[in-house]
Amino acid sequence: MATRKANYETPLDTGGEAFELLGNARKAWIYTYIRHHPSTTIQDIVETLDQPQRTVYEYVDDLEAAGFIEQSNDGRPAEYTAHEIEIQLAEGDAERRITPELVEAVARRTRDDDIDTYIDRHGLDGLAVALEYTREYVDGSIPHQIMAREQEISPVEAGVVLDALRPVVEDVVPEFD
Repeated sequence: MATRKANYETPLDTGGEAFELLGNARKAWIYTYIRHHPSTTIQDIVETLDQPQRTVYEYVDDLEAAGFIEQSNDGRPAEYTAHEIEIQLAEGDAERRITPELVEAVARRTRDDDIDTYIDRHGLDGLAVALEYTREYVDGSIPHQIMAREQEISPVEAGVVLDALRPVVEDVVPEFD
């Protein structure tokens, strides 16, 4: 069952490269694109995500330096492949995992107002908790009312965010253009 309460005293948005990735939705989007499109090039990213080439180079360099992606060929143009991220955090009774799904959920905030609003209201820790609930919601273990009650949010807000996060949990490749 999902961790019951978002822990606002120890949010997921402080310190380290993984946290910086979670704080930058465009960088998270580039990681997500590379993850879903192995052996992609800088030009593919620029054209598909409609991002400035300089920004893409900078973010790809950051992602590579952090070990989240790597160049997967020796030739030119360089091709990149994403590594699976799995970082476990524990603070008291609260445990959180930084996973590719969490990064993708953050990335989707640039194109999904429901996720963006949820992050603004509940932070990254709240998003991580909502993602845990979404896994259970998708497999039919819980209804949205359980999340609403346990997270002390309205049933409408719970239903909206669970539906917005459903494609992430179901591993539906996002539309990038």
